[in-house]
Amino acid sequence: MVATTREVPQGGIKLIVGAVIAVVVLIALFILWPFASVPAGYVGVMTTFGAPSATVYEPGIHFRMPISQSMHNVYVGVYKAQSDVAGASKDLQQVDAKVSVNFNIAPAAAVNVYANLGGDPWTQVMDPAVHDVVKAVAARYEATDLIQKRDQVSQEIREALLTRFKNIGVNVSAVNIVDFAFSKQFNDAIESKITAQQNALRVENEIAQTKWEAQKRVVESEAALKVAENNAKANELTGKSLEANPALIEKLKVERWDGHFPQYVMGGTVPLIQLPGAK
Repeated sequence: MVATTREVPQGGIKLIVGAVIAVVVLIALFILWPFASVPAGYVGVMTTFGAPSATVYEPGIHFRMPISQSMHNVYVGVYKAQSDVAGASKDLQQVDAKVSVNFNIAPAAAVNVYANLGGDPWTQVMDPAVHDVVKAVAARYEATDLIQKRDQVSQEIREALLTRFKNIGVNVSAVNIVDFAFSKQFNDAIESKITAQQNALRVENEIAQTKWEAQKRVVESEAALKVAENNAKANELTGKSLEANPALIEKLKVERWDGHFPQYVMGGTVPLIQLPGAK
């Protein structure tokens, strides 16, 4: 059998060569492109053969030396990270805290953060520091105080982190304790305490209500007695006044007579006699 070869058409060769040239040109443009961009919310760190410069580049287009220089963007907006910390309270209760931390890299510190922390301060130094600080702060409070003074605890953690991260150029804008979790025994004890407090408050309210009702009855009795005394005095004065003025009795009779005679009168052995009514 005789092997045969097929010639590539002249047009096909040109297409292949053209594609190779296009790829080479694109690679060259990418490598030799003299501009670098920094987007909004970032600052740029320029490196020359891998060594970062001291200058921080603002968002925009910047010139760079092809091949030798590269621009690296560092985000300076707000990061939100979360740590799950296992610790203990002052009264040795187990405390599992879920802590949320909002932080940002100071633009002026971007070169330092990029050079020393690879642009990721959270993983390198912040997360371990958050664990240490939260454990230390929690150990200063009893378990019930951690719940009742959550805002105060959060503020103490933030202040400690600000001090800890000041030297690396990271600002902590907020710390929020998302959740505190305790042992089942502690939760049961808290529930029993709350129930006892509620029962005591209910009994206290019932006692107060009973005292109020008793005081009310005393006031009402004193008021009724006062009214009776006043009425008795008034009647006594009226009796004395009438006794001293017989004519006044006759005057009152005349004033109160309605013009009608009684229909029946009875006196001695005289039978009842119906008298004609006055017209």
